[in-house]
Parts: sequence; C-alpha cells; structure tokens
Amino acid sequence: MSTAVIAKQVAEINSANRILVASFFGLVMGGICASAAFSMGILKFTPVILGWILLNRTVMGAAIGISGLKVHWAWNGIVIGIVTGSVFSYYLFMNVSGLLPAMNAMANGVFGLLIEFFTTVVFKQPSLAMQRGLRAA
Repeated sequence: MSTAVIAKQVAEINSANRILVASFFGLVMGGICASAAFSMGILKFTPVILGWILLNRTVMGAAIGISGLKVHWAWNGIVIGIVTGSVFSYYLFMNVSGLLPAMNAMANGVFGLLIEFFTTVVFKQPSLAMQRGLRAA
C-alpha cells in the first residue's frame, strides 16, 4: 500500500470524524435552543416544533462539518449557520408574527459559531479546506 493511499484513507476518516462531531454539537445546540425557546415562552411546545428545531440545528452542524470554505473557522461557522438556519427563519416568518424571525436569523450565526468553535477548537477537527492542504484565512 502506497503512502498516498494511506494518506487518503486517513483524510477520509478525519472528514467523517469532523462531520460527526459537528452534527453532534448541532444536536446539542438544538437542545439548548429549544430549551430556551420553550422555557422563555418564545415558542409553544409541540413535538413538531421540537423536532424542527433539533433537525435544523443538526443539519446546520452537518453543513458546518462538510463545509470547505476557505475562510477563518469563526467566519465559516457564522456564514454556514446563517445560510442553513435561514430555513427555520423562513418557517418562523410564515408562522409567527413580530421580531422573532429576525432575532432567529441573527441567532443562527451565533449557533453556527458555537458549533464551529467546539468542532474546530475544542475537539481539534480541522476544516476540510485545511485537511486538503488549502490555506484558510
């Protein structure tokens, strides 16, 4: 087995680890988001809304794990968080009146940043751009 083949297999394992870690922290952030929203009375608890929040944040984590943007890790989390979280913001815009959709849009960037922080800094899972040898800002 050549060194290039071994290096490719190790990179694939690292990529899978990053995606799993980021998805897990997305689920954790979903639990935190749902707990805060329900306990503060921002959203009324229903199993559908709970599932929607958990799914949205888990998908956000997976997207952050998959992302290969060539930007600093913090910006990667913010950008991907806003983009993937916009689906939930749109859902809120269609179903809830007031400032909640706009507040959620901003919170998406914060949750994305937290997911990326725990994935990249705490659990030391480098971005796919770094794994492929590309320079991140």
